[in-house]
Amino acid sequence: MKSRTGAATPPFNFFEWMVARRYLGATRSGKGVSLISIIAFGGISLAVAVLIIVMSVMQGFRAKLLEQMLGLNGHVFVQMGSAEDPVDDLIAKIAGVPGVTGAAPLIQAPVYATTSAGEEAVLVRAMRRDDLLELSSITGAEQIVGGSIDGFGVGKNGGSEILIGSRLARALGVSAGNGVTLITGGGSETAFGRIPVRSKTYIVGAIFEVDNSQYDSTIIFMPLEQAQVFFSASGANKQIEVRVEDPDRLNLYVPAIEAIAEDRSMTDWTRIIGPYFEALKIERNVMRLILLLIVAIAALNIITGLVMLVKDKTGDIAVLRTMGATQGSVMRIFFISGALIGVLGTLTGVVLGALFVTYIDAIEKGLSALFGTDLFNAEIYFFQQIPAEMQLGEVATIAGWSLFMSFISTIYPAWRAARLDPVEALRYE
Repeated sequence: MKSRTGAATPPFNFFEWMVARRYLGATRSGKGVSLISIIAFGGISLAVAVLIIVMSVMQGFRAKLLEQMLGLNGHVFVQMGSAEDPVDDLIAKIAGVPGVTGAAPLIQAPVYATTSAGEEAVLVRAMRRDDLLELSSITGAEQIVGGSIDGFGVGKNGGSEILIGSRLARALGVSAGNGVTLITGGGSETAFGRIPVRSKTYIVGAIFEVDNSQYDSTIIFMPLEQAQVFFSASGANKQIEVRVEDPDRLNLYVPAIEAIAEDRSMTDWTRIIGPYFEALKIERNVMRLILLLIVAIAALNIITGLVMLVKDKTGDIAVLRTMGATQGSVMRIFFISGALIGVLGTLTGVVLGALFVTYIDAIEKGLSALFGTDLFNAEIYFFQQIPAEMQLGEVATIAGWSLFMSFISTIYPAWRAARLDPVEALRYE
């Protein structure tokens, strides 16, 4: 397109933008093209929003689950052998390794917890009082929902108070101050079943809640000194639990710990729960690929709208060409028309996705109340609330892909419009 002075106007000028915007409105033959544009806009918006929501929920689920698992459990475990093992010396040496934030003795053993209201199979984690108090994810002010930890580890052999999860407390029908009988397994088999090695009634000193249904329903914390007495004949798993600054970079700490542990067996969190998170990672990548394809399909609707728009505007294109509009100018007009759908659809999708992620708990509760069912059952999904974490890099990738597909989808229809012969077009007008 040339100006009155004969100079060529710059590309993507005001005239091209004005014509492109008007072409997105109602047409002479009806509103068919406009309706297709609206459908394409809605498809891109919903596809982008859904992709952001799904990726945010999957990232939030992984991050929160990893935080809870590594917050409750250690990162490296050194297996202890006989009672003569120099535990204190080993702990002191391991604690001196650069990057190690803590090393503490740990006894773990499965037991049966029984009350008059029921019984449950649980896992006892026995720790020293000071070591347990350092775990804010368990003993923080927000995590203790009943009783007090003041009496934990106090008294002869560590006393008789224990900490239990909130869901386990409800299953056993107990509250702080009530008694729970723990029964160890491993006895000899008889005609009437396995004879328990030992049983003892403990007092529930405090009830904790970490917002993870598995931990809240299966974990009991016991003073280490008491566990050494209670499990003395049952062969409980005795370990040194090690915590490091960066659990994702265990290779920085493991060689030094192995040198101290010598021939003792060792394991770490990547061997225990690492495969689970690798499976989550693969699932997340596959889900991302599938949803990116859905975004691409939604963006391809722009082609349909622009092809129909070119047919509807054949006469207008011919008039523009006879007035001096170049092929490049016509191509840019229709490119802008399609790109506007993609850009506006992408921006709307990002906003919708961000709003949904921000208010996802309120939305879940509203839908649960509407349908009369629990859409996010903590027994299935571990958490009380839907975890969602929106990452800026992920959102940028999704928006970039949507814009790329939108721009690609406009090229062919815009090229066809630019190649239109004005003489042939006006012959049938």
